[in-house]
Amino acid sequence: MKPSWIAGIDGFRSDWFVVLVNHAQGRVIETRHHLCASFKEVLNLTPAPKVIAIDIPIGLLDSPQIGGRECDREARRLLKHPRASSVFSPPIRKYLPAQTLSEAPGISIQTLCILSKIREVDEQMTPELQNRVVEVHPEVSFYHLAGQAMRHNKKKPDGREERLNALSGTFLDIWKEVFSSKLKVPYDDMIDAYAAAWTAMRIENGIAKRFPENPPVDAKKLRMEIWS
Repeated sequence: MKPSWIAGIDGFRSDWFVVLVNHAQGRVIETRHHLCASFKEVLNLTPAPKVIAIDIPIGLLDSPQIGGRECDREARRLLKHPRASSVFSPPIRKYLPAQTLSEAPGISIQTLCILSKIREVDEQMTPELQNRVVEVHPEVSFYHLAGQAMRHNKKKPDGREERLNALSGTFLDIWKEVFSSKLKVPYDDMIDAYAAAWTAMRIENGIAKRFPENPPVDAKKLRMEIWS
């Protein structure tokens, strides 16, 4: 297998933090950091990633369901307490234009904070594009990377260390890359992007897991699934 580029993406304030990874069969050759101002810019990254794994919901329900999408419910069952709380249900599509909680009944404050990013991705996504751009959840990726759910909160020093140690078997220089980065991105967002990149490599190598195995599609024919 020839070396190829993949990307792990995590939303950061008004930007998108990108870890571009050149790899061959899971062996990391080179990594690069980028900040993209828009999802369109992500889609036009150079070199072009064969797989873009993004920590943002893709595929949305048209009406509320208890526990959200099937993939969200499966992810929570996998992670269990306390990490299950990191999987929050995305809004139904008609609430995407909302600016306040009162305009989108039932959504969490966490969802409201990233609503503009969910809307931005949803506007661009097509079933064809979903063959290259996939939804991931970092805590689900870490579960399969470490063989168990992370024990500590990712925003705490213990949680940061736990996740960096899990990733260091694949990204040998990750401690240096994260702490010496000149981009002013919170460490937990950078680490989540690396977890997404780890899953992107697994997808290209044909060994990734998908929740659920047979995902339903939404009104735009987008699959509602989470990869790991």
